[in-house]
Amino acid sequence: MNLKQFKIISAVLAIIGIAAFLYFQYSMKPEKFGGFKEGTEQYNGYRYAQDTLKSVDQCDDDKDDPAMNFNEEFFEGCKKYFEK
Repeated sequence: MNLKQFKIISAVLAIIGIAAFLYFQYSMKPEKFGGFKEGTEQYNGYRYAQDTLKSVDQCDDDKDDPAMNFNEEFFEGCKKYFEK
């Protein structure tokens, strides 16, 4: 293998390496949940809807459950999940 072929192969491998790095950086990016900051009531409502509900009509079904911290912000996040 001569020097010219070595340079071409090196360049191709470098481009493949950079492309793979960028792809994995993009795929490892954390998922955004409705644009809400983690730990807020909107975020919790969004995640609750994502994990357990099938329609927006179910968002307020558990509002009387004392274990749930149901409030207007939670409800807003829940509704936002179904707006996509």
